[in-house]
Amino acid sequence: MTLPPNPLISVIIISYNMAREIPRTVQSFLPGYQLGVNDDEIEILVMENGSSHPVPAEIIASWPQNVRYIEVENPHHSPAKALNAGVEMARAPWVCPVIDGARMVTPGLFKNAKELFAIAKNPVIGTLGYHLGDKVQQQNIKFGYCQQAEDELLAGINWPNEPYRLFDISCLGGSARGAWFTPIAESNALILRKEFYQQMGGYDEAFDLPGGGVINLDFFKRAIDHADSRYFLLVGEGSFHQYHGGVTTSRAVGEPSIEDKTRTTWQIYAEQYEKLRGAPYQPSAQTPTIYGIMTPKVRNAAIAAALHIDAQLKLTD
Repeated sequence: MTLPPNPLISVIIISYNMAREIPRTVQSFLPGYQLGVNDDEIEILVMENGSSHPVPAEIIASWPQNVRYIEVENPHHSPAKALNAGVEMARAPWVCPVIDGARMVTPGLFKNAKELFAIAKNPVIGTLGYHLGDKVQQQNIKFGYCQQAEDELLAGINWPNEPYRLFDISCLGGSARGAWFTPIAESNALILRKEFYQQMGGYDEAFDLPGGGVINLDFFKRAIDHADSRYFLLVGEGSFHQYHGGVTTSRAVGEPSIEDKTRTTWQIYAEQYEKLRGAPYQPSAQTPTIYGIMTPKVRNAAIAAALHIDAQLKLTD
């Protein structure tokens, strides 16, 4: 396989039993869907992390040459090893690690990122995370939300031909309920320098729980808290989670763990974080520089976030 010239941005997508979701995710990161980038500026590495139901061969064969499908050697149930291996293979100076391969993005992600590359020394560029559906998926599955219902939602907005209508059929994820008004806990399509990623030590492979526990929250916090980085949060763009029965989106983390009925999933995650970091987890208090255009569709998300914050404040009055 002849690879195109060195790209500008390498996208590393973790795939684990997401044969339905990965093709949409890949499509959403490709030039043609993404605005303001040429074919040779983007490469995508799909890291197959031991799926029992991998992406079908005919789908892989249909991808352009700037998409590589890589089977991870000795895959681990935490995605850290696969992410770090993908970044090591990446040929671009900028990387976008996508820890959850079910995340589709909007078309202005790379256009905005390229603008920030030109004006900031070491930007760390985040987006808000949304769930497809009118409720977060941990709740929505109790009302019959499933992959078929989601397929119907996407067909109803004519995706991918009208990509920004993703905002019409989604809600803010639990880690970003306050949108741009309160600190968020993570970003699922973070863009940063490859050199900086490696300087930080990448994703910490000591987070070895299935799915990684709070590994993404830890990485995000370390990246935006770093003295050498400048934290940007995009407005007008987002990542959108497709339902796939994942570790943290198929059931609430406040419910008893499947493996240990005496503790909730969050308690298990929090205990590992405190053991590794020496203090309880708290989201970063870093204030981002907001960048982008507040479109009418995004205003609805802003209003929903403001209403959520107002309701929380009333509860504490």
